[in-house]
Amino acid sequence: MAAFLQSPAFFTSCTQEALASATKTVTLSLDTKSPVPEAVDLFFFDTVGVQLLDSYQQVTNLQQAVYGLSGTGAKRLVALSGKAGEVDDWNRVRTYGDLCKHSFSLERDSARSPLLYGMLLLPDGASRQAVLELHPMLTAIRLRSVSCDFLGRPYIGGTFNNQQLFLTYAGAECLPLVTGDGGPVSWMNPGYLDSVAVRRLPEPEMLWQDGCGEIGLRRIFPDKTFYCYPGTQTHLVLAGTIGTITCYYPIPLGELKADTCLELDITLRRMGSPSPDIPTVSGAFVLETQTLPWEEREPYTVTY
Repeated sequence: MAAFLQSPAFFTSCTQEALASATKTVTLSLDTKSPVPEAVDLFFFDTVGVQLLDSYQQVTNLQQAVYGLSGTGAKRLVALSGKAGEVDDWNRVRTYGDLCKHSFSLERDSARSPLLYGMLLLPDGASRQAVLELHPMLTAIRLRSVSCDFLGRPYIGGTFNNQQLFLTYAGAECLPLVTGDGGPVSWMNPGYLDSVAVRRLPEPEMLWQDGCGEIGLRRIFPDKTFYCYPGTQTHLVLAGTIGTITCYYPIPLGELKADTCLELDITLRRMGSPSPDIPTVSGAFVLETQTLPWEEREPYTVTY
């Protein structure tokens, strides 16, 4: 799709001659590893002063030519995925700083079709070309494998009956355009499972899933994946029983990164904690991790 940025987006009247003299053209390519969104909201801001909004458009048909309007000069282009016909509360956006207050929330996000954002600076010029990369803010946490080895413990030979898996201190809302630590601005499951709040999400399985059942010496590969916004306090909790004793294994995930997948291989070695918000004793589990790209497949590119 060719997007042609021509004259100022907000004007009351002008002649065709004036429109032609002010024409500025840019050809963009949308590059994303995630599914192509239903719609993309495009914002063009000035790059000086308070960075006033110059123009706005919503792209809804990504297979057709799209014509946008923009004034002259260098511009900051911001793209946010959205839903066709839904323009959020964009009438409040007057500057780039206003748009930086826009948040992504698990109440609207989806693991299957995540919310995306992208930004780049466009220099002034009669004709410009650029690739606009769109990224999700979600991070994926994949439990690849788990086993249980209680060698040397009074309960040697026992198994862990894993009944539930859930994330605690999971980032539930974030500001995709804010630089700095980039941490979430709100959380879910603050140390325990808030089942009422999680069930209200359109995809509760992003934070809460059934467990793996009986876990013993033989390593199993449940391949269960969870999603939240990145932070530094998130834990994956394995809840269940060893014999008649209820226990929890809150696994600290460290510093999570957006647009990546943290893959976990866990070996349980000792009795878990009596609470999901209490760390296990030293040596209770062995954790191996690797960080992978969000989705290991060729990027799907739409040119417009």
